[in-house]
Amino acid sequence: MKKSLIILTTLLSLSAFPALADGDKTSGRDLKSTIAVTGTGSLRAAPDMAILSAGVESIAKNAKDALADNNTKMAALMAELEKAGIEKKDIQTTNFNIHPQLVYPNSASEDRAPEVVGYVVSNRATVRIQDLGSVGSVLTALVNAGSNDISGLSFDISNKKELLDEARKAALADARHKAELYATELGTSIEKLQSLSESGGFIPPQPMMMRAAKLEAVASDVPVAEGEMEVSITVDTNWFLKDE
Repeated sequence: MKKSLIILTTLLSLSAFPALADGDKTSGRDLKSTIAVTGTGSLRAAPDMAILSAGVESIAKNAKDALADNNTKMAALMAELEKAGIEKKDIQTTNFNIHPQLVYPNSASEDRAPEVVGYVVSNRATVRIQDLGSVGSVLTALVNAGSNDISGLSFDISNKKELLDEARKAALADARHKAELYATELGTSIEKLQSLSESGGFIPPQPMMMRAAKLEAVASDVPVAEGEMEVSITVDTNWFLKDE
């Protein structure tokens, strides 16, 4: 009895929960004990696609020249992606910006407005690479095509739904196992599930940052290691305990 009380007060969240008694569905209520446990299910799998952001930043004395330079380089970049086997549906423009380059006064005492010394045009696209074996060559091609703004290389899994469903099953099985173990130690057993809530999901690795103000042309393919990714689900459950 002493062992049961210790487990009751330190390991479990037990509460009196009002539920309709089987024999009286109108006004009678029995007080039933519940047990609260958390279950976790995790799976690891190799990614099958990569996602990166690539673009061109151009600077010129006036906006027209900056835009013309940017358009030419972006056209070359798109052509390289096409030669690398990237389909148009896997390329999406995500940012286009034109802004002046300003030089501010050296001190607050100078009573003059900032001076416009040039214009910056940036154009950026998100690229999805379905063939992981070509990631290194695509990165190299982008740099050689004139891209000077590459960042956010990350990996993804196309069948996340199937993996998440398997993680959910594992999480619920883990929660049930814990509930049954604790109930047995208390000299009873679980009756049925009262409630369940889910948290967690797909956990991607930190992206490989490749942003640089200026990238020189490279002769060989960029080495890339995709590793593995984790899918993890956590469930918070409450179970009714049987009346012994």
